Order: sequence, then C-alpha cells, then structure tokens
Amino acid sequence: MARHNACGFDLSDIERRQCLKPRFAPYWQVTEYGRAVGYQKYATGRSYWVARMRMRDESYRQHRLGVTEDNQDVSDGLPFVAACRAAEDWFSSTPFRQHASDARPIGSYEHLLASPIGDICTIGHALAELVEWKRLVAARSHFLTVVILINFHILPRLFNLPAADMNTERLRLFVKDILETPPKLGNQPVKARRPIDQMTEDQLRRRKKTVNTLIGLLRMALVMAWENGRIDSDRPWRCLRRLNNVDRPRVLHLSRPECFRLLDNCKPDLRNLVLGALYTGCRVTELLRMQATHVGRDGAGVYITPVKSYRPRVVLLPDEGLAFFRTMAEGKKPHEHLFLRASGRSWYTNYRHGFKCAVRKAELPEEFCFHGLRHTYASQLIQNGTPLIVVAEQLGHRNIDTVSRTYGHLAPDIRLAEVRRRFASLRSAHSSLA
Repeated sequence: MARHNACGFDLSDIERRQCLKPRFAPYWQVTEYGRAVGYQKYATGRSYWVARMRMRDESYRQHRLGVTEDNQDVSDGLPFVAACRAAEDWFSSTPFRQHASDARPIGSYEHLLASPIGDICTIGHALAELVEWKRLVAARSHFLTVVILINFHILPRLFNLPAADMNTERLRLFVKDILETPPKLGNQPVKARRPIDQMTEDQLRRRKKTVNTLIGLLRMALVMAWENGRIDSDRPWRCLRRLNNVDRPRVLHLSRPECFRLLDNCKPDLRNLVLGALYTGCRVTELLRMQATHVGRDGAGVYITPVKSYRPRVVLLPDEGLAFFRTMAEGKKPHEHLFLRASGRSWYTNYRHGFKCAVRKAELPEEFCFHGLRHTYASQLIQNGTPLIVVAEQLGHRNIDTVSRTYGHLAPDIRLAEVRRRFASLRSAHSSLA
C-alpha cells in the first residue's frame, strides 16, 4: 500500500552524511513510527550506525549497530541498507521489545484499504472513483484527509452496499453509528461507544460536524456515479441530508495579556513560531513551509504557499510584524526555512509537546491548541473594527461566509456602526417622529 513519506534525515546518501557536522547526538532517520536508524559522527571522524526504539512509557532504548562504510580505515563498515537490516534484527530480538510501542508505517495512506469487486455498482465503487477524482483536483492535504475519512468511517459500514440500495433508513443507521463512536485520537485505540443522550452538547456538536463531512463525501460520490451512468436513479444521493445546527461561533481565543503570558513561557525557537502565527494568522503547516524568499516578496507582507487549496496568498503585516519576519530571514539563504528548531533541524509535529507545556505554564485553558492562535489573530482584528472581507483575505478564505459564521458574534459594534451609517432616515423634511 503506497503511503506518503515525509519524515527525518535521508541518511542513505554517503556524500550527504559526510557533510553533517560531528556531534554526540545521532542524526536520526525514522524507518517506522517508533523505530529509527541513526548516524553518530564524532569529532575524530569515526562514525557509527545506531538503532532507536520507542517504549510505551515514551522513553527510548538505543543500540549501536557497528561502524559505517564512511570509515576508510575499516573493511567491514556497514552501508545504510545493511544498517537498516541490522536494526530490524535488533528490534525483533532485543528483550526491550516486550515493552516497546507498536511500530507503524510512516506517512498517510493514499489509497482505499479495500478494493470494490463485482459488476454491481456499490458504495465502494463510487468512493473509489471519487478518490481518483480528488487525487487529480484537490490540494494534497485535502486529498489525504478524504482518504483517511473514507477508510476509517465509511469503508467498514457502507463499502459493500449496492449504491442503488442507499436510502433514508440506511442513512439514519449510519449517522447513529458515527455519532455514538468516539473520535479516534492518533494511534490510540477507539474507545467504547457512548449513547447520544450521555454526550455533552459540545461532544454531540463535534460528532455531527464529522457526520456532515462524511455525508458530503457520500453525496459527491453518488452524484458522480449517477452522472456516469453507474446507477439509474438519483434517489441514493438525494436522500443524503446534512444535520442542522452543528456550527457555533468560535469562542476559544486569547486576549493580548494571555498572548504575552504564553510567549513568556515558550522556549526561544517555539516563541518565534508562536509569534509568526500571531502576526499572520497562518496555519502551522503554512508557517513551517515559509522560506526566507517569501518575506517582502510582494510588498509589506509574507507570501503563503497553498496548503488547503491551490490558492496562494500574501498576508500583509503591521510594521512590527514585518520587522520580525525580516529578522527571521536575515542571514538565511533564499530557500531556507524561516522557522527552525534550536538545533537547526526542521519542525514537524514536535512543536506540540512544547506548546502544550507552555499553555499549562501560562495557565491557559487546557484545550487551547496551536490552531487557536489563528482564531486569536482573526478575533483581535474583528474586535478592533477590521472589515470581514479583509480578515477573510488575510486568512485565505474564498469569501466572508466562514469568517462571518465563525467570528461575527465578536463584532456587534461594527454591525451597529454599519446600520447607523447606512440606514435611510424615515424623517421627512416637513415632519418629525414622536
């Protein structure tokens, strides 16, 4: 099964390895989540291969595999491929394996986990065609999300159902099943089902939002099947109705004093990443892709490469924000990333632990996550009178609908000012109202 791989150093190239600076800590290449092969290079020039295994208690066990082929004074140095085989042998034979975390392949699945069979058009056939269409037209992050949602939610419930048999009753059972299934968090096993009447209002709202996303995918797949002549009736997709009243205004954002507390509790490299988010409202993936050449590329702002869509944008910056980004770009090569860890290595998802620690130290709400900085940025602009269209353009939304629905409740003063300015007077020139 093909998977998208984007993790760690590439240690397979001997010339690239030899350019690495000597240090005691190994350079790691993740072979599977929870397993890695490392390259340890000393100031003497001697280098070794090492293996690392993640344990269930989140600690690590490390083992030296042997000298590398880079050492010219030895005849039995290991090339990278041989080091990987030696690491696999150690992973399977070490006594620590009983307490090791489960290994799993790197990256995200790019295909469905099952293949539709037979001449009758099933939901699986329709979804397979949808996935191939999304592969062509959707941004990569959106495409991978679609595959994940289908594999986890729809495939085990509706995949083999003939598309022509989809009806309101089957939809009701599907919706109930999804609502009562708790969300899957990372690699943790799915928790036991919980009845709808035992959920909090917010838990139910979140599950309904997931249901609506899945209904949207099913509807799109069945519309395509109908348009392609795979099914004769339009009933299977017309019966798919979304759930009402699942969105609510965004309320979890930080005040300026809370922003200062958060910044004070971040380590310097993480503080730069947080400042980048507060100055731009960018998603973390957008920040991690920023390069020195993106600063001031189109005026007083920073160029944002597309993540969720194919539309790039420029986020305009206040003077202090532009000065911050120019400082971050100073001394860097044009295509070097702006935001790096203190070690000089790239950020991946490893910012999360430090951010969560900073949130706790700053005594902020436990559920506040990095994406909340994007909401903080938008909320601060709206509360200070920024037109919704400006906020939408800064955030990269196609129109103001999302901004209005999510943050409109924060702008009563703007609404009042607009009503007073635009309302045509009912007072005539010759009369007055009591």
